[in-house]
Amino acid sequence: MKVILFRSVDNLGQAGEVVDVKPGYFRNFLGARGYAKEATRANLALMESRRKKIEAIVVQERSEAQSQKAKIDGTELTFELRANDRGQLFGSVSTADVAAALAAKGLEVDRRKIEISEQIKHLGKFHIRVRLYPEVYGDITVTVERQLRPEDREAMEAEEEQRATRAAAKAAKQVAVSEEVPEKATDTPQEEE
Repeated sequence: MKVILFRSVDNLGQAGEVVDVKPGYFRNFLGARGYAKEATRANLALMESRRKKIEAIVVQERSEAQSQKAKIDGTELTFELRANDRGQLFGSVSTADVAAALAAKGLEVDRRKIEISEQIKHLGKFHIRVRLYPEVYGDITVTVERQLRPEDREAMEAEEEQRATRAAAKAAKQVAVSEEVPEKATDTPQEEE
C-alpha cells in the first residue's frame, strides 16, 4: 500500500516521501499517529500544497537533532553495580538506566532511541549510540565499575589513609635528610695549605 509520510520515520523515509508499506503497519502505527496518509490524488495534492511547510519542519528537526548531537557526543556515564569475582553483573544496564543517567546530566533522551549493541552484563567500557533523527546519531561511553560493599570501602579508605601517611612521612624524612647534608658539609674542617 502506498502512503505519503507527513513525518520522518526511522528505517522508512523522510517527511514528504511516498513509500510502500503493509496495510496493518499503516492502519495500526502510521495512520493512527498521524505520521502518514494514503497516497490518493487528493492527499497528493494536499501534500504538494504543504510541501514547503513540511520541508521547513524537516530542516528544523534535523538542526535540533544536530545541536542535541553536539551536546551528547563524548558524554561519559559511570555506573557502579554489584558484580561477582569474574566481573559479571548481578543484573544489567538497560536503556532506561542510560536515559535516567543522561537526564541527571540535563540531557533528555527517549529510552527507545538508545541503541545498545550488546547487553551490558559485565564490567568494562561500552560504546552506545543514540538515534536522534534518521541518519543523526550521538555517541556515549558507558563505564561499568564494581560497587564496593561498605566493609570493602572502609578497608580501601583505611589503606589509602595509610598510604598517604607513609608518603607524608617519607617526604618529611627526605626534607630532613636534605637539610642535614648541607650542615655536615659546613661542619667538616677544611685543610689549609
